[in-house]
Amino acid sequence: MENEYVLMVIMVTFVVGISATEMFKHYLKIRQLGGGNDRQLEDKLTQLSLQNQVLIERVQVLERIVTDTEHNAQQSTLAQQIDALK
Repeated sequence: MENEYVLMVIMVTFVVGISATEMFKHYLKIRQLGGGNDRQLEDKLTQLSLQNQVLIERVQVLERIVTDTEHNAQQSTLAQQIDALK
């Protein structure tokens, strides 16, 4: 009978411990995403916007390379564009 109580206490402690750990992880994630002042958020937004613009430009170059039908006339230009992407 006493062993059953010990086992129950161990199980409850385990469940509470796992739940507390998950809640702490969630708290840290929310704090990392939303924590910080407005200046930090603006800096992060600016950085992400610049990265987004660079990626958009790269995709546009890739689209031009893929859809280019005059391979012979612009082969040197395409090679330069491909090298610029590296």
